[in-house]
Amino acid sequence: MVLPRFIRNVILARQRADLPLRLNRRRIYILPTRAGTVFAFFLLAMLVAAINYTNNLAFLLTFLLGSISILSAIHAYANLAGLEVEAGRLFPAYCGDDARLQLFFRAGGRERRRLNVRIGTAEDEFSLSAGAGREMDLNVTTSRRGPLPLGQVVISTRYPLGLFRAWSPLVLPVTGLVYPKPLAINRMDRHHLQGDGDEGGLGVVSQSGEFGGVRPYRPEDGLSRVSWKASARGAGLFSKEFRSGVARTLVFDWDEVRASGYEERISLLAGLVREAEREGLCYGLRLPGLMLSPGSGAGQAHRCLEALALLPEAA
Repeated sequence: MVLPRFIRNVILARQRADLPLRLNRRRIYILPTRAGTVFAFFLLAMLVAAINYTNNLAFLLTFLLGSISILSAIHAYANLAGLEVEAGRLFPAYCGDDARLQLFFRAGGRERRRLNVRIGTAEDEFSLSAGAGREMDLNVTTSRRGPLPLGQVVISTRYPLGLFRAWSPLVLPVTGLVYPKPLAINRMDRHHLQGDGDEGGLGVVSQSGEFGGVRPYRPEDGLSRVSWKASARGAGLFSKEFRSGVARTLVFDWDEVRASGYEERISLLAGLVREAEREGLCYGLRLPGLMLSPGSGAGQAHRCLEALALLPEAA
């Protein structure tokens, strides 16, 4: 059944929520489960039989079971009411991999039992003692690069008897990022990681000095090279020693990468960035209308992969 757009917008507006969030009666829904519906059918049959035979014990049993079912509904609602969702984060992932969703819950003033959290096909169940907090991790499937809206998160419970299901559908302001799926770097593309300027890798060789340890002080070293930390141990003066090395700085150019299509070019550049990061190289990225200066480390990898992920779709 397809609902009119107006009704869908109203429902979606009620589900949107800001963090931190405390569940209240406006966000909690409750309905009988399949077991609860069968239970209600048998209660009705027992009531008809009790009226037909005017049996006081049958009346007593019917009303007793009916009272238990009402208490079950109250406890199912109370198990969700007051639950706090304090924070949420969706970690970046490569296209095709699962992105990790991290949610932090706090129980509030009462114990929470058998709570279920579901997003898409991923779900998990947990319990909380009164006043306690817990971090939950769920996997979110990815199918395309770019921004990844979280979508609907459903928190539900069937506690205590499974006769009623109380649930709260939430659309949280959490957005992740899906990196392009990196292509494997084959032998023909290794030249981009070799600092070979003739082939478009724009490899720039730079000198760097790295700390190599300490050695006994010599008068020609000068005070600027004294290792005061090592000398403070009382074993004499020591000098810092540096070893010279050669570090490659690479710039991956959009126009120089050979690929058969638009998305394949993006994936190949993502693969080059990942390989350069694994090898500890200093690298940058040149895209149409954007130049990322060379760097290294996780932050540099994220900036480059984010720029590739946010490129517009092919026309």
